[in-house]
Amino acid sequence: MKLSEYAGYDGVGLAALVRSGDVPAIEITDAAIEAIEALDPTLNALVLADFDGARAQARRVRRDAPLAGVPFLVKDVGVYVEGWPTTHSSRFFAGAAPRADSEIVARWRRAGVVFLGKTNTPEFADEFVTEPTLRGVTRNPWHRERSVGGSSGGAASAVASGMVPVAAGSDVGGSIRVPAACCGLFGLKPSRGLNPIGPYHAEGGAGLNCEHVLSRTVRDSAAFLDATAGPEAGAPYRVNRAVASYLEALAQPVGRLRIACVTESPGRAPLDAAIERAVLETARALEEAGHVVERAELPDAVHAATSGEGWSLLWIMDTALTVADRRRELGRAPTPDEVERLTLHLVDRAERASALDYLAVKRLAHGVSLAIARHFERYDLLLTPSTATLPPPVGSIPADGPGFDYERWVARSYAFAPYSELFNVTGQPAASLPVAMSADGLPIGVQLVGRQDRDHVLLAVAADLERSTGWTRRHPPHWAGAEHADFR
Repeated sequence: MKLSEYAGYDGVGLAALVRSGDVPAIEITDAAIEAIEALDPTLNALVLADFDGARAQARRVRRDAPLAGVPFLVKDVGVYVEGWPTTHSSRFFAGAAPRADSEIVARWRRAGVVFLGKTNTPEFADEFVTEPTLRGVTRNPWHRERSVGGSSGGAASAVASGMVPVAAGSDVGGSIRVPAACCGLFGLKPSRGLNPIGPYHAEGGAGLNCEHVLSRTVRDSAAFLDATAGPEAGAPYRVNRAVASYLEALAQPVGRLRIACVTESPGRAPLDAAIERAVLETARALEEAGHVVERAELPDAVHAATSGEGWSLLWIMDTALTVADRRRELGRAPTPDEVERLTLHLVDRAERASALDYLAVKRLAHGVSLAIARHFERYDLLLTPSTATLPPPVGSIPADGPGFDYERWVARSYAFAPYSELFNVTGQPAASLPVAMSADGLPIGVQLVGRQDRDHVLLAVAADLERSTGWTRRHPPHWAGAEHADFR
């Protein structure tokens, strides 16, 4: 399979080739390896490559598997792949022993994907940019000096450039949706508990975290959700899928929906004019599709909660616990050069917090979730920006170095990406859709938020917008293949 041909297929299209017998999985794997070898030296998306293992997988893939032969990358944090180390982009985890597959990895494996390697992420996935001290900056295929977003930045760069059609991401505060917005991709954070995150974690960020994928097409996201959605043993959130197939649900009519259009962000960060125009143009497109769209505002409880520390202690505790587990394993604390200054600050803050502090933040998060549910109970979907600004310049939100300042880091991070974390708190499905481009050629994402466990409705509306905007026809300067009218 030629590289230009490979790049013209999404994951669903590639799997169809394998199932039909038209193209062997090994040829697709070889094309993906060729794309990675051509592009990764420039973009720095991968931190581990296992091409021999990938070829061995491809040779024994089941042709009848739903995602047979789809080239795939896994984020180097959160989930585990048998035989591969997980470093969390931290020197403190150098030499950490591999673990058996996480449950979602096992489900991907059973679905027939071919694992080629792991992608870059900020240290402990704690940022909206991907510039870890250990691995260096991952570059945006649209503009090398603009951020790829985070924390699933390596995944976003790899998919946007055409190395692979789909890659894994995790999202505790926007870490799928923000890089999707920065790189012109579709990125869904599913409903809380729909996808497994165990068995090594009961929950992530006190329920904030979700695992899923970044993709170029909506149907790939739906097909991967088909492969992974459903309860896992011992999980605190047991969510049954609402439809037999999310992929098949894309073709089902959703009826006339009532949609709230919200452009203000938690904390009322300024919104870039080009992004606001994209949101309003999307609102008009939804109206033309027959839906009712109304302007709305966030409830005061959201602004009150985000005026202080908010719910950040929930995800900070995860970072501190991960570091504490490694300390017990090694019998020592990390040295100053083994973790970044942001991590040192977060661990210190977690160690100074009490159980009462943690429970108070949990109660705050519950109150905000209740306020959102009541405020928007008459709507089926919410439409918001994905980010408040275009991808920021590389190096503008530093997490390390002698001049690190936590308050400045917080201010810059949430001035860039204030819209996503709220819906980790509420547990609702939320996705970034790449509906527009800025005048200087940078992707713009808008966010659709659905009702809890109604992921199929959000996906169906996103598929309609995908068809009307034609976003899959846009390719960045760093792209693996030739132009194609549509993915096959």
